[in-house]
Formats: sequence, structure tokens, C-alpha cells
Amino acid sequence: MTNEQKAYIAGIIDGEGSIMLLKFHNNQFPSPCISISSTTIELLEWIKSVTKIGSIKSKKIIILKSMQILLLIQ
Repeated sequence: MTNEQKAYIAGIIDGEGSIMLLKFHNNQFPSPCISISSTTIELLEWIKSVTKIGSIKSKKIIILKSMQILLLIQ
């Protein structure tokens, strides 16, 4: 990954993402997770291909009548 790609991804996380600690089960310690939300799947697929980590999930937002796509890095 080039320095330019790292900087671009950092900007996307800063503007459209969040960094959090999640507990997936009650008996586990929290683990770090980065979430990037976008309506453009190509952007998230590019980030996933460059970083070689993460999973892409989508969910429909009924109020806005649009699709939200998430890249989760755990």
C-alpha cells in the first residue's frame, strides 16, 4: 500500500467511518472495529482490496429509502 493510498483511506475513515470497541459475546473482551459507511460499493471494494482485510455488508434504510453499505474491519 502506498503512502497516498494510506492517506486517502485515513481521510475516508475520518469523514465516513468510526473506530469502536465491540463485544460480540457477553463473555469476551471488547475488540477493535473500524466501520466505514458509504452508498458507493466500489469505494468499499477498493479499500477492501487494497487493505486485504474486512467484510462488506449492506442494509436498507427504510426512512431514507436508500441502501447503506458498510465495510467492517475487525
